[in-house]
Amino acid sequence: MRSPWVTPYREALLYHYGSYEPRALETLARRYQSDVASLRKRLVNVNSYIYGKVYFPLYSNRLKEIGGFLGARWTSPDASGLQTLVWRQRWEDTGHIHYQTLLVTYNEEDCRATKLLMDALTKIQDSVDTVSGVEFADRKRKQPLTEMNQQLHSQFGAILRSAHFGYDEKKIHFSQDQHNEKQRKRGGQTGKRPPRSLTIRPMKIVKVPQGEVCPKCGHTPLTSSRQRSRRLIIDLVLTRHGVKKTVTEYVGNQDYCSKCGRSYSPPGIRKYERQQLYDHGLKAWMIYQRIALRLPYESILELLQEHFHETISPGRFVDFVRGFAHYYTDTEKEIAQHLLQSPFIHIDETRFVIQGVNWYVWVFTNEEYVIFKLSETREATLVHDYLTNYKGVLISDFYAGYDSVKCKQQKCWVHLIRDLNDDLLENPFDMEYALFVLEVRNLIVPIMEAVQQYGLKRWHLQKFKESVDKFYQKTVTGKHYKSELVLTYQKRFIRYRESLFTFLEQDGMPWHNNTAERAIRPVAKQRTISSSFCEGPARDYLLLLSIRQTCRFQGKSFFKFLFSKETDLENFGSRTRRR
Repeated sequence: MRSPWVTPYREALLYHYGSYEPRALETLARRYQSDVASLRKRLVNVNSYIYGKVYFPLYSNRLKEIGGFLGARWTSPDASGLQTLVWRQRWEDTGHIHYQTLLVTYNEEDCRATKLLMDALTKIQDSVDTVSGVEFADRKRKQPLTEMNQQLHSQFGAILRSAHFGYDEKKIHFSQDQHNEKQRKRGGQTGKRPPRSLTIRPMKIVKVPQGEVCPKCGHTPLTSSRQRSRRLIIDLVLTRHGVKKTVTEYVGNQDYCSKCGRSYSPPGIRKYERQQLYDHGLKAWMIYQRIALRLPYESILELLQEHFHETISPGRFVDFVRGFAHYYTDTEKEIAQHLLQSPFIHIDETRFVIQGVNWYVWVFTNEEYVIFKLSETREATLVHDYLTNYKGVLISDFYAGYDSVKCKQQKCWVHLIRDLNDDLLENPFDMEYALFVLEVRNLIVPIMEAVQQYGLKRWHLQKFKESVDKFYQKTVTGKHYKSELVLTYQKRFIRYRESLFTFLEQDGMPWHNNTAERAIRPVAKQRTISSSFCEGPARDYLLLLSIRQTCRFQGKSFFKFLFSKETDLENFGSRTRRR
């Protein structure tokens, strides 16, 4: 897919407003079998920089309203996205150039409005102190102060700060001159604290053997030099009675390569990254608190200080999460492979906030393996791509995005019965609807009784296919209704006739989607705890949560799996009793 307007500017960003343009681009790419990966990377959604961040004095964030506020104008007084569909249809029907001109003009004026908005945002960002009419929620409005006012504000502020917790450790000096004089007497700045690795005493010292092969050129043998290498490593290890902290110092002579003329630390020290202080076990303990127990970063760091007397910054914790997500990338791939080979997959989705914007998390599970995926919208494009070659049965609710997935499907009867029951409570005097629900009950109750007695066995369930045919002939396709509510359900039963009763034809096929709801529940709980994520940390979190939920569904200890350093769940045999 090449455009004479876009192609010459290969590095230029492509600004758009909202999610329509990326969807349209993907649709055209599939239609014309073209690669748009390079264009996709250059797209910038201007709306994402406004939502929850910049508030114009308007009632909505529609481009028409914001553009109008900034001075943009549209030639046609009724210009809108809906109106363009009408113009397009009339142009295709009549071929009249008037409608083509209206469309081109509308699109050009939308682009000009987007440029006006980008100019305004750039002006706000580059000149925050000079833009007229712009106020910041986290700043007080600046007022001119006299010298006396400034002194009063300074001293009153000192009094207020003196009431804060920890004042005795950080006393505030009301007299600035006195404070400066004391600083001068002390000699100004204090010295820097020595590195942690030089102040802590090791519990154990391990002598590391010499290396045999040069890590750079492969020369052998290496000779031992007099220079020593040391590395202090703090870790947590599992014991019979809990978790124990260890501090180990690795010591060894450096290896010298006569061919390279360079010295290297021995392999036992070189395996650790430069400046690395903490090993896998301590990081695993922190990851478990975050993923399994859903604790905030601050609480985990406080626990680490209280229990093990270690202080780590939140930024380093984020690096630990990123490193573990990379470490278990192959584990996620194995989970995905097992899922795509299973006879059925449950699917569900839920909202997830990324930097103030609603994204969506999708869960795929087969009651044993679980995997989470993140997408910017609720469109089922991700589902279609993930299940492109899937040959099993997809079990889902009635979200329309699943309907076009090219595999057999089973719709959730729990969702359907819940909807029927809710509408029955809200419409107690609709007798036609009550009779319709009665017929549904007479069909499904005997089937559920057979499931309870014999399990999900095709041999016992396929006999109900005749009852299903009679139900449709008598209640669905062979009857006319007046109730709008019944008409709605009549269409629903017709539309999903095949996918409502797939479980009658295959052994072990679930008739509900409760497994997916159970799998995705931690995401919903985390959403209430963490008001917002960034995209990168969110993807890392979901990858690790996939492994945690898989361990949980298989009755394995996620805690012990993390400490084991194992990446293959099939090889990890530590099982716990299911709850």
